Amino acid sequence: MLEAERAGAKALVVFMDEHDRRSEAWRTLRQVQADEAHNCALIGKLLDREGVAHSHATGEFYAKAVAVRGRRARIEFLLRGLGWAVKRFEEALPRLDPEARAVFERMRDSHLRSIAACRAVAESLSD
Repeated sequence: MLEAERAGAKALVVFMDEHDRRSEAWRTLRQVQADEAHNCALIGKLLDREGVAHSHATGEFYAKAVAVRGRRARIEFLLRGLGWAVKRFEEALPRLDPEARAVFERMRDSHLRSIAACRAVAESLSD
């Protein structure tokens, strides 16, 4: 999950470059990117707490995402990735201790907010 979150955060930086910094789309994508980066830190802290070494690699979602052409198509691809992450968070919840479960629930909820925000961005784009 850490590598997937990192991939999403990095892909969003690329996606943001396609939008005017004063636009609502850019501001929305910037908030989603900040949430993804924050989630990386949260997962890293959970792993550190457990004494588990973790990778600094970026998941394969990044390469797939930046290969997509068109602003709307990229956001739609991002939406699929966010939905995938929500499913992974939900699958993990029953196996987690209470502290980790609370963190994963917050990350899942942030992804659900990001999905709603990105849907609005995608609907506003013609390309």
